[in-house]
Amino acid sequence: MNGVIAVSHASLASGVYSAVKMIAGEFENVRIVEFKENDPLDGFDEKIKEAYKSLEAYKNVIILADLAGGTPFNRSVMSLGDKENVRVIGGLNFASLYQAINSDGDDIDLSIKEILEIGKESLIAYEAKINDDSNEDTDGI
Repeated sequence: MNGVIAVSHASLASGVYSAVKMIAGEFENVRIVEFKENDPLDGFDEKIKEAYKSLEAYKNVIILADLAGGTPFNRSVMSLGDKENVRVIGGLNFASLYQAINSDGDDIDLSIKEILEIGKESLIAYEAKINDDSNEDTDGI
């Protein structure tokens, strides 16, 4: 297993993880770090580093941020991007977090590829199908 840090603005990361816990239970390899309004950047950086240190038992650490290019993503890259065993993904949803939590810890780049695929595949658009009754027989038989 990999260590996983979910980072976000406000309470998105804890909300997504709460949904995962509701369905699959608690996981020891997950840490949540959230950037709240008026949080100082250096304090947020320290929380990210503390979360990483608390996952030192894991070979690799995957960080899932709510938004590529947002403050949690950028600060994660700045704080831990130089570590060989860390990867940062922009885009946090239920499927990507669950996949990251359960990903194998041996090949981090393969884990990243799988997380991205699962996260993308989980996004769909509902399309209503309109019944066209004009082609059906109307004689009731």
